[in-house]
Amino acid sequence: MLYFNRLAVVLAIFILVLLSGCDKPPARSTPEGTIAATKWAVERGQASRIGEFIYADSPDMRRLMNRLGVFFGNVQKLGTAIQVKFPAEVAKMAAQAEEAAKAGKSSSLIAQMTSQMRGGGGRRGRGVPEPSNDMRDSFDNALKSIFADPYGWIKDSEKRLTTEFLTDDSVSLLWDEKPLFPPVTLAMKLDATDGKWYYMLPTNLPGVSGFMPKTKDQFEVFGGLIQVFDRVVIDLRKDVEGGKLRSLDEVSKAAGEKTFIPAAMTVFAYSRLIDSQKKKDVK
Repeated sequence: MLYFNRLAVVLAIFILVLLSGCDKPPARSTPEGTIAATKWAVERGQASRIGEFIYADSPDMRRLMNRLGVFFGNVQKLGTAIQVKFPAEVAKMAAQAEEAAKAGKSSSLIAQMTSQMRGGGGRRGRGVPEPSNDMRDSFDNALKSIFADPYGWIKDSEKRLTTEFLTDDSVSLLWDEKPLFPPVTLAMKLDATDGKWYYMLPTNLPGVSGFMPKTKDQFEVFGGLIQVFDRVVIDLRKDVEGGKLRSLDEVSKAAGEKTFIPAAMTVFAYSRLIDSQKKKDVK
């Protein structure tokens, strides 16, 4: 009897090992594989791995993207805390999103931003009216939906997010078979060294390329900026779990209050650092 009990334990452990081995992320040998791997990670509470899927052209950039992944992971933990503490509000927002989908609309932030940019959104010129209250309310609700379900858009993207080859080793991301954020091209790139596809940051945009870190000091300060947002998210989660924040509206308000001053100071310090190093390069 003892022999059979031990055999049962060994078989159980063996089966568990096999099952855990089967649950592997999709291979990233195609753009669709990387998109599927993103969904796989998020569904398993591993949003922190998203940083691994963003292309990095140097060890410093890789460390920065991994740090960004930590932030993504904490955002997911905040969303989980909100779902536990405010189930009625989350359920209400989910119902509103479902009704919007039935009406051919979308309440997701990505869909709204895409719609705005395709419609000529962005900087308003003279004579262009201010956004209506309905538009502002819709955008506010979309922002709150990020706190309630930060990666819910991935479910919406399962059939709507596709790719189109630009070159043999790059593709553009499409939403409903149209550019995601026109005129900006969001792309993915094949890394020849490991054969995996990565999301590309839009660093070729005017203003963005000049703001991206290039030196060791710049990477450190830029990482500090990510840390500022990360600490805010961690504090928000603690306040939600501790009952200090009692609604999604309070979470949104607290996020702005906690973020503005430290983020502004860090951005100012980073801009000064870039300017000072540009002057040194000129000399």
